[in-house]
Amino acid sequence: MIRDVSLPDDWEPKVREALADVLPERRNAPLRPLGAGLDNVTLLLDGAIVVRLPKNSDGAESVAKEARLLPELALHWDLGVAIPRFLFTAPNPIGPGSFCGYPLVPGEVLAPEHWHARGLPGLPETARQVAGILDALHAFPAEAAGKLGAPSWDLREDFAGDLAAVRAEVLPRLTPGEGRTLLAVWEGYLGDDANFAYRPTFTHGDVSLDHLLVTGDEITGLIDFGDAEVGDPDYDLSYLWAEAGPDFVRRVQAHRGLPFTVRLARKLDFWALADPALDVLFGLEQRTPELADDALRTLRARLAAAADR
Repeated sequence: MIRDVSLPDDWEPKVREALADVLPERRNAPLRPLGAGLDNVTLLLDGAIVVRLPKNSDGAESVAKEARLLPELALHWDLGVAIPRFLFTAPNPIGPGSFCGYPLVPGEVLAPEHWHARGLPGLPETARQVAGILDALHAFPAEAAGKLGAPSWDLREDFAGDLAAVRAEVLPRLTPGEGRTLLAVWEGYLGDDANFAYRPTFTHGDVSLDHLLVTGDEITGLIDFGDAEVGDPDYDLSYLWAEAGPDFVRRVQAHRGLPFTVRLARKLDFWALADPALDVLFGLEQRTPELADDALRTLRARLAAAADR
C-alpha cells in the first residue's frame, strides 16, 4: 500500500455529501486518509468504517467485482479470517465507478519488513494459517466465481503478450547480464507446457503480506480481492515467495499436503521477476517515474538474488 495519499482539494465535502446518502448518521463523523494503492484511495470514517474510492477504471472494476464476490465468499466459505463485508456501494464522488464502505477488518497492515522484524514468517502457526486460507479460497467453485465476475486468466497469453513491451522498455534499463537472465526466465516459463497444465481455480490473485492483516502473532484478516480471477492456483504463492521467502512457501505447501517441486520454484521465480518488470511498464505508461524507478530497483535486486542461487 502507498502511504502517501494524494486527493483533490475538494475531496472532503464531496465524500461527505456522498456518505449522507448511504450512512447519514455518520456524515459528520471524523474522516481521514488511510492509505492508497495504484487504483484506489482509502479513508477511515469514524475510526470504524473503511471507505474505498477508485482512482481509475481498474479500481472501479475491482470494487464492482468485490461487491459481487465477497457476499458469496462470506456466506458459504469460511476462510478462517475476516474479509471485507460491504455496507454499501454508491456513485464515486471523486472518480469513476462506485465507491464502497465496509467495517474495518481486524488487524494491522504490515509491510514485509515489519513481518520479518516480528519474526512472523518463521512461526509455525503462520504457515499453517496461510495454508488454510489458500485451501479455503481455492475450494470456491471456479464456475460460480466466473458467474460472479471473476475473469478467466490465460497466463500464457498474457505474459507472452507482455514480452514485447518488456524487451522494448525494460531490458534497455538493465545491464546486459540482467537482461539475459530476465529474458531466459521469461521464455523458459512460456516454453514449458507443463506450467499451464493446471486446473482452473478461483484465486485471490494478490496474497501479499500487506493484505494479510495481523493481530499480535495471528493473521486475522484478508483484504483486497480486486485481482481475484480463475487461473493457476500456484499464483497465490507468488507474493509469498517474493516477500516471505522460499522456506515459508515450502512450509505452506507441506501444511496443504501438496508437493514442492522444482517446476513450482521456477514458476514462482518467474512471477517474482515479472511482477516488478510489469510495474516498470505501468509506471512508464502512467508517466509516474518514481513508481517505475522503485519497481526497477526491486527487479534488479531480485535478478541479483536469482543470479546468486
